[in-house]
Amino acid sequence: MATITRPSKNDIPFAFWPLLALTLLGIGLAIYRLVVGLGPTTNMSDQYPWGIWITIDLFLIPFAGAAFTISLLSYFLGREDYHSIIRPAVLAGFLGYGVVGILLFLDIGRWNQFYNIFVPGFMNLHSFLEEISLCVTLYTLILILEIAPVFLEKWGYTVPVRWINRSIFIIAGAGIVLSILHQSSLGSMFLLMSHKLHPLWWTPALPLLFYLQAVYTGLGATAIAIKLIWKAMKLPIDRVLFRRIGQAMSINLMLYAALKVGDWMGGGKIPLLLKPDAFGLLAWFQFLIGIVLPLAILLSKLVGHTSGPFWAGIFALIGTFIERLVVSWIGLAEPGPISYFPSFVEIFITIGMVAGGFLLYWVVVRYFKLFPDPDKAHA
Repeated sequence: MATITRPSKNDIPFAFWPLLALTLLGIGLAIYRLVVGLGPTTNMSDQYPWGIWITIDLFLIPFAGAAFTISLLSYFLGREDYHSIIRPAVLAGFLGYGVVGILLFLDIGRWNQFYNIFVPGFMNLHSFLEEISLCVTLYTLILILEIAPVFLEKWGYTVPVRWINRSIFIIAGAGIVLSILHQSSLGSMFLLMSHKLHPLWWTPALPLLFYLQAVYTGLGATAIAIKLIWKAMKLPIDRVLFRRIGQAMSINLMLYAALKVGDWMGGGKIPLLLKPDAFGLLAWFQFLIGIVLPLAILLSKLVGHTSGPFWAGIFALIGTFIERLVVSWIGLAEPGPISYFPSFVEIFITIGMVAGGFLLYWVVVRYFKLFPDPDKAHA
């Protein structure tokens, strides 16, 4: 794999400026929300305490699954060819969790007391939210350690890099365990909502479904990011590696599809699928776009081309977003006089934080070293 050449300071694409403007707008509105509170800035209420920020969080967490998925394949399953793309995957995971952390912080009513989740006297060890909060926080710290060599090498701090590299199996192993725990615990949390969540999406298998979805979504996000980076940096494309990513995606998609269809059939939910209402149509759309179409691509000859895993990843991410949208918002809605739709502030804070994530990813890709030198890639 070719070494990335340092770009000129004037080599800034036009998309940088809109992303920067949206990021600054999001930061300004976030500060405004913290100052005046949730009531004046959001449309959330006692009837709808979860809004668009939770939906985006639930989507970004499996999107950021690229980090633990590639680390698992590379470090512990003996797939050394994945080692060359660990840093881009970990960077995507780190920025994804960073945006999740910011949106969760903005979602707290008493944000100035956020630290209570870490104080033993206030911890509720029987709460899925407590377990998820601890795992997400600890895993974010793990991701900081994993991505730190990218910056330390640039700034000449070689000793910490050596210590991190020597401990990488312990660091990555702890991160994988923490990620698996909270990916499945997110699904476990919705097991408590059998009286609210629509039957097409509520199932005792939610923890396993959430985990499998994080794996194939993370692989899809990796395929998308790697192709865009290689194309932008004019690097040679490793088609064999792309095919292997596609094959790993297809295995997890098939497992997810089998579990999902088995739940629909075993739970007697087929009549709900055939019911001509919005939920039935949405379930079909999500399954066809997010599962069937990616599988059709990956099980065809297209898996041998970089466009195959790339587009399979795009459609898989669309399906994951629909599922998390339904599980966290639409599927929990109840008929009544009070409804929820995100406010202007909620929408533009969300857009600004996501734009900031893309902007930071671009900066690191352009000005830091994410890929190993050809003679060091195998090592």
